[in-house]
Parts: sequence; structure tokens; C-alpha cells
Amino acid sequence: MLKILELHPSVSPHSEYVVLENQGLVTVNLKGYALCSEAFLMGDKGQLADEMYVFRDEIPVKPFQRVVLFTGSGENCWLPTIDGKQAYCAYWNRSSGMWNRAGELLVLHIAASRRIGVTQALAVSV
Repeated sequence: MLKILELHPSVSPHSEYVVLENQGLVTVNLKGYALCSEAFLMGDKGQLADEMYVFRDEIPVKPFQRVVLFTGSGENCWLPTIDGKQAYCAYWNRSSGMWNRAGELLVLHIAASRRIGVTQALAVSV
């Protein structure tokens, strides 16, 4: 289970980041987790689209490993931490800070999803 461990808001996207940690006892797949503002709870779809980051890569995160989401630009990768562990660093590639203006930060897990096929209606003339 990923939980928010730290939040470092800033007006500069290059110095703003959020630290998540797998506080569960099993490895979790990062794909399907999302960070968003309170826009999720308010139902504002336009604001939500701008204030939500969804992890799309299948990255295994072992118990007590960390994930750092930087607001600025960079390449997603695993990097060593000062305590000798590894942290997965993801980059949102935004040009401005995000969390410094958000009132609340939420971590969501999309438990299940599936594609729904669109059927075409047949036109019948009588």
C-alpha cells in the first residue's frame, strides 16, 4: 500500500516533489496509482485533469521502497538514496509548481479497470 510520506511544495517545478512509500508487506505495482488535489473530491473535471498524475508504467515497488514524483522534467528511473536503498523517481514534466497551490493531496489506487467495447448500432429501414 503506497502512502504519502513527504510533500515538498514549491513555486518552481524543479524543486517540488512528493515522496510515497510502500508501507505494506507485499510488492505493489505502481501502475494505476494516482496523485491528485482535492479537485477529485469536488468533481471539477477540468481542474482534475490538470491536477492529477497517473502512474502508467508497470514498476514493482517492494515493501518500504520509496517513489518520488518530481513536478519538473527528467527521465523516470531507479536511483540510489543516501541510506543505500533504491527509490523510483518519476517526472511529471510540468512547467510550473502544482502542490504549492493545492489545498489537499490524495493518493488513489485504481483497483480494477477494463476496456469496454463500443458496439455499433445497425440502421434498419422499414
